[in-house]
Amino acid sequence: MLTFYRKALVTLLMLLVLTAVVMYGGFLQSRLSLSLFPARDEALPWAPAIEPSSPVGDTQLTVKSEVGTIDYEFTLDSEQLFPYTHYSFYFIQPELAYRVVDLTDYSHVSFRILCDPRNVLLFVLFSFDEEVTDPFKPPTRRVSSKAFSCSAHWKEMTIDFADLATPHWWLDEHGYELSNQDYRLDKVMGLAFVNSLQSPMDQTSRVRITDVTLKGTKPMYFYSAAGITAAGWVLFFVWLVRLYVRALTTGLKEKVKLDQPLMAYKKLSIEPQKDKEKDALLRYMATEYANSELNLDTTAATLGINRTKVNELLKEELGLTFTAYLKKLRLTEAARLLSETSEANISEIAYLVGYNNVSYFNKLFKAEYGCTPKTFQTLYRTENEP
Repeated sequence: MLTFYRKALVTLLMLLVLTAVVMYGGFLQSRLSLSLFPARDEALPWAPAIEPSSPVGDTQLTVKSEVGTIDYEFTLDSEQLFPYTHYSFYFIQPELAYRVVDLTDYSHVSFRILCDPRNVLLFVLFSFDEEVTDPFKPPTRRVSSKAFSCSAHWKEMTIDFADLATPHWWLDEHGYELSNQDYRLDKVMGLAFVNSLQSPMDQTSRVRITDVTLKGTKPMYFYSAAGITAAGWVLFFVWLVRLYVRALTTGLKEKVKLDQPLMAYKKLSIEPQKDKEKDALLRYMATEYANSELNLDTTAATLGINRTKVNELLKEELGLTFTAYLKKLRLTEAARLLSETSEANISEIAYLVGYNNVSYFNKLFKAEYGCTPKTFQTLYRTENEP
């Protein structure tokens, strides 16, 4: 069994390592990340756009740099009712004038931002609305937004797409009920950073943005990894059970083989001994063990040997007491009968070897061989089947 435990332990450790690797790989594959800026993923090309493209009164937006960091300044004219500026990422496709993209695999966008002075901006998602949008008229795109604060210190921001809401002015302008907050994440036309009603007026505001990344999850990869590891564990346990049965059967056979010489009437060849008492005792027990009434007293009386002397003789010859040797003889014969007769009745075998109480016989047999008589019989039958 020691070999079994070594193999099982080594295989278990290997499977644990493999499980960790596969599950971690599935976890990494399931986490989606697509960079928009400064690195640009080829899967989602975009072009920048600003609003207004030229000053409207004192309202204007000027791009300072787009190398490593999107750096722009804007000014809002307090004389205007709703002064408006934005820096946008418009998704493009060479052969089309516009493009809608499917972002359903992504749940949020993250970016780092700095604003000087402190500002409240809007992150805006422009999407295609079946009822309203004319792809060639940007004002008809559906607007969904979320406000966030920024200051003169770099800040990591994460905007969950589920938190975006369509402003009331857009819904009212296009005849929608104010409760209509649905937008098409599978038909996104662009993203933008827009001033809010709480942005500073009549002064220059600087905004710097970098590390714009779409993030999401695709559970299919994680579930696939879980399925692969689950299958691996099932196969491991099947293999482990088979290995255990094989090891147990081999161990039982070796034990039965070692114990068989104790059966004097078949296996034990007792040489003529100087001590006739010892010779008589061994032969008597080897032939009378099946007698359920056999005990130390009847043996001593039959052979005319003192009870204490009986135990002394057996300990000297076999290292066992009378009770231990009698049990050994009976269980060894029971093991032989179980191994040779696959259909033998357990109760009958118990009676044949001197036990009237089958439950007691089962208990003793399990203590001796590590399994019940029925299991022992099954293991032998399985091992001997072609």
